[in-house]
Amino acid sequence: MNFKRCALLLFLLLLSSFSAQTGSAEEKKTPVFESDIQPIFSARCGKCHWDKVRKGGLDLSRIEGLHKGGESGESSLAETVDESLLWIMIDGGGMPPDDSPQLTEDELALIRKWLETGAQADKPIQLEEEKLNQHDVLPIVLLRCTACHGAELKRGGLDLRTPASMQKGGEHGPAFVAGKPEESLMIKRIESQACPPRELLLKFFVRRPPESEVEKLKNWIAAGAPVADIAPDVATTGPDPLVTAEDREHWAFQPPQAPQGVKSIDELIQKQLKAHELDFSPEADRDTLIRRAYVDLIGMPPAVEEWKYWRTSDDPHWYQTMIDQLLASPHYGERWGRYWLDVAGYADSEGGVSSDPLRAVAWKYRDYVIDAFNKDKPYDRFLLEQIAGDELIDVQKAPEVTQEMVDNLVATGFLRMGIDQTGSRTMNFVPERLGVIDDAINVMGSGVMGLTMECARCHSHKYDPIPHRDYYRFKAVFQGALDEYDWLTFKNRSLELGTPEQKQRVKQTNPVLNKELKQLAAQRRKVEADLQLELLKQHYPEQSEEDRQKTLRALKIADNNRTQEQRILVEKLRTAELMPETACNDAVQAAKQRLKETDQETARVQAKMEPPLTIRALWDRGRPSPTYILRRREHAQPGELVGPGAPAVLDPPGTPFVVKPPFPEGTPKTGRRLALARWLTRDDHPLTARVMVNRIWYHHFGTGLVKSLENFGVKGERPSHPELLDWLAVRFVEEGWSIKELHRLIMNSRTYRQSSQITDAIQKHDPQNRLLSHFPLRRMNAEALRDSLLFISGKLDDDAGGPPDSVSVDQNGLVSANATAEGGWRRSIYLQYRRTQIPTMLDTFDYPEMGPNCVTRSISTVSPQSLMLMNNERVRDLAVAFADRVQQTLAKQNLDSPAARVELVYEMALCRPPSETERKLGVATLKELETSWNENSQAALETYCHTILNSAAFLYID
Repeated sequence: MNFKRCALLLFLLLLSSFSAQTGSAEEKKTPVFESDIQPIFSARCGKCHWDKVRKGGLDLSRIEGLHKGGESGESSLAETVDESLLWIMIDGGGMPPDDSPQLTEDELALIRKWLETGAQADKPIQLEEEKLNQHDVLPIVLLRCTACHGAELKRGGLDLRTPASMQKGGEHGPAFVAGKPEESLMIKRIESQACPPRELLLKFFVRRPPESEVEKLKNWIAAGAPVADIAPDVATTGPDPLVTAEDREHWAFQPPQAPQGVKSIDELIQKQLKAHELDFSPEADRDTLIRRAYVDLIGMPPAVEEWKYWRTSDDPHWYQTMIDQLLASPHYGERWGRYWLDVAGYADSEGGVSSDPLRAVAWKYRDYVIDAFNKDKPYDRFLLEQIAGDELIDVQKAPEVTQEMVDNLVATGFLRMGIDQTGSRTMNFVPERLGVIDDAINVMGSGVMGLTMECARCHSHKYDPIPHRDYYRFKAVFQGALDEYDWLTFKNRSLELGTPEQKQRVKQTNPVLNKELKQLAAQRRKVEADLQLELLKQHYPEQSEEDRQKTLRALKIADNNRTQEQRILVEKLRTAELMPETACNDAVQAAKQRLKETDQETARVQAKMEPPLTIRALWDRGRPSPTYILRRREHAQPGELVGPGAPAVLDPPGTPFVVKPPFPEGTPKTGRRLALARWLTRDDHPLTARVMVNRIWYHHFGTGLVKSLENFGVKGERPSHPELLDWLAVRFVEEGWSIKELHRLIMNSRTYRQSSQITDAIQKHDPQNRLLSHFPLRRMNAEALRDSLLFISGKLDDDAGGPPDSVSVDQNGLVSANATAEGGWRRSIYLQYRRTQIPTMLDTFDYPEMGPNCVTRSISTVSPQSLMLMNNERVRDLAVAFADRVQQTLAKQNLDSPAARVELVYEMALCRPPSETERKLGVATLKELETSWNENSQAALETYCHTILNSAAFLYID
C-alpha cells in the first residue's frame, strides 16, 4: 500500500510539473495572424470586412489588408496597441456592430496580446510597393497651380492640368524635366516662391504648397514623371465589395410594389383602423371642407360669394368640382410652388457673409416653379429640367433661342440656391467651394432622394449603406458644372439669354427707363444725404458743419478702412438713426417723406421694366477636373480617383451608371447630370416617387406617411402605412407623374374629408393620429396667415411674378414688406427673401430658414405669435381695412345692424356663419366696445375685427 501511494503521489507531482511547464509554454507562445487571429476575424468580422465584402474599404482576411487599412488611408496597425485603429474600433469603438455577435473577453485578450507582440504572421507580409503616378501630383497642381495655368487662364501659355500639357510647357519651355527635379522649371518657380505669385494669392484664392507637397512633386519628377493607366472607380457589371445584397433589402431601397386589387386610399387606411378597433371619423361639415380645401390648395380663404356658392350648391359632385377649380387657379402654383422652393433652398440673397449680397434674378427660378405647378408639369420632367436643363437642348448651336430653352436654363437655378460665400474677397478658397457643392448634394439627397448623404462626405455612412466612395462618385456627377478647381463665383455664373421677342422688348423699353432709374438713384443719394444731415443737426446741434460733411464722406469708405475719427463720426450717425419716429422734428420728417416718395417712384419705374435677359443658371462646361475621394473630407488629403455614379445600394448588383455626352457633334457637355436625372426618373426608382408622394401627403396632413421626410434610410422612420405609400407611388408614376392628380386622389378621399374632432376611442388607440383616425387640427403657416390677412382686409395685390417686393428694417429691427405702388401688398411668395432680413411676421410664424434648404417646417406655438397679432401696427391697420370692407359691403346691401356686422365678419374671416351663441356674444361685444369708444361704432367694429383676426378660429384651419 505504501509503495502504491508513493507511486501515485510521484505520478501526480510529475503530472503537475508537466502541466505547469505546458501552461507556461502556452502563455509564452506568441499569437500569429493565420492560426490565432484570422479565425476570430472570420467569425466576428468576416460578414463586413473580408475579401469580397469590404465595408469601409477594410479587408481583414489577409494581414496585408490590416496594414493597408480602410478608406481613411491609415494602417489599422500601429507601434502601440492604444494607437492601433483596429484596437480602437474593437475596444469600445462600436465594432462589431451591436446587432452582430460580439467578441468574447478571451478573444479581446488574444487580439490585444497579438498587437502587443508585434502583430506577427506566419507568412511573409507582401505589401504592395507604392509607386508614384500622375494621380499623386495632379491634386496638388489642381489645388495650387491651375488657377493661373488651367482651363480658364493660361498664364505664360502654360496648362498644368495634365502631365502631357506640363511636358508641352509654355512660353518658357516644359514645366518639368523627367528625372531631374532640380532642373524643372515648376520646381524652381515653387521653391523660389515666384509661383504662386505673392500678389496673386488672394486674387486667385490659392495658398503656397507645404514642403510635403513640394517633396511629392520632386519625387514624382525624379522617378521619371510616371503616368499610370488608372481608370476612375465607377460602377461596373462586376460585384461591389462595398455594398451587399443584405444592404439592398431595406424597404426603401427596393422598387415600390403596389398591393394588388386596391382601388382607393381609404381601403388601406381603414384596414389599419379596424385592426385597432377604430373607424373613420364622420365627414366634416361643408363649411369646414370649403375653408380647408381653399387654404390647403391656394393658401387663402374663399371670398364670401364663392363660399356661399359652394355651401348652397345642390350639385352632388360639388366638392370634386371645387377641388378642380382650385387646382386650376393661378394661386395654386403660388401656394404649392412655395413648398418646392423650401426643398430647393430658395433665397434672394447669397448669405454666408455679413453683406448678404442680393441675387438679382433669382426670382426667375421662383416664377419657373410657380408656372410648373400651375401647368402641372410632370414631376419627372420637372426634375429633368432642374437637374440637367442645360443638357437637354444645345442652345449654343441652336439657330434661334426658344422659350423652352430659356425655361430649361432658368430651371437649373435649383442647384444654385444654397448659401454661397465664394463671391467674398476672402472666402473663395477650395474648402468654401466644396461647401457650396456639398450643399447642392444635400439638397439633392434630402429633398429629392430622401437620403442623408452628408455623413458619407467624411467616411462611409454609419447606418446607411452609402460608402465614402459613393459620395464622391455622386460629387463627380456635378463636376462639369461645379468644379472646385475651375470655379465660377456668384458674380460670373449667369448667362444672357432670351427669345428674339424678349430681346426686342428689352431693347425698346429698358434704355429709357434705365436713364430714369439713374436719375432717381442720384436723387435718392442726395435726399438720403439730406436726411442724414438733418438727423445730425437735430441729434447733435453742437456738431460743426465740417464734421457733418466728414461723416457723409466717411460713409463712402469701407468700414474696415475708416480712420478712428471716421468710425466715431459714423457711429454717431447710426445712433441718431435709431431716434424714435415720434421724436423726429419737422425737417427730419420731411426728409423721410421725400426719401419714401423717391423709393415709391423708383418702384413704379422698375415695375415698367422688361425683365433682364440675365439667367442665374448652372451649366456643364465640358471640362471637369478629375474627382478624388477626400479622406476625412480634407481637401488636401486626396485618395482614390472616382468617376460619376449614384449610390450603389439603389441599383441592382452589377448596374453601371451610363453617361453619354448629349451633343456629340455640338457643344461639349459631359452628360453626367443628364444621366443622373434620367436615373432618378426611372419608373422603378426606389425613392423618387415615394419621396415626392410622401411630401405631398405631409403638406396635406401635417405628417408624412414617413415622418422623416429627408431620411428614408435605416434610421429613418418606418412608414405608418407602407402599402399605401407604395400604392400611391406606383399610381403617381402611372398617372404620368401628375401632382394635380395626386391632389385629387388625396383630397377626394374619405380620409381627407374627415372631421378633426377627437373622441375617447381615438385618444386611446391613436393619440398621435398615425392611423389617420381623424383629420389633424393645423395652424395656418406663415404665408397662409399673412396672405389671408391681406385678402380679408382687401389689401392683397394680385399681381404675379417678377422681381421681389422689397422690405425695410426699422430702428427696432422690425422687418416689414414695403407696399406696392398701388398701396397694397403682394402674396408672401413674392416678398424679397434675404437671409439676414426675413420679414418679422413670417419669421414669427416659422417661416423656413434655408440651411441649405428646408425639408420639414418647424411648427411652434409661442407667445411672440400672439403678441405679434395683437400689437403689430400692420395687423392693426389690416383690421381697420377689414372693418371698412365690412361697412362698405353692408352699405351696398342697405344693412347696418350689429347682428349683420357680426354675421359678415364671421363669413369673411372664418367662412361660416356664427352660431347663435357667437352672434349674441358678438352683438353684446360691439355694444360694449361702442360705449368704450365714446359711441364710435366704427372704432368698435375695428376692435371687433382685430379680435376675430387674433382668434384661434381664424388662426387654425379647421
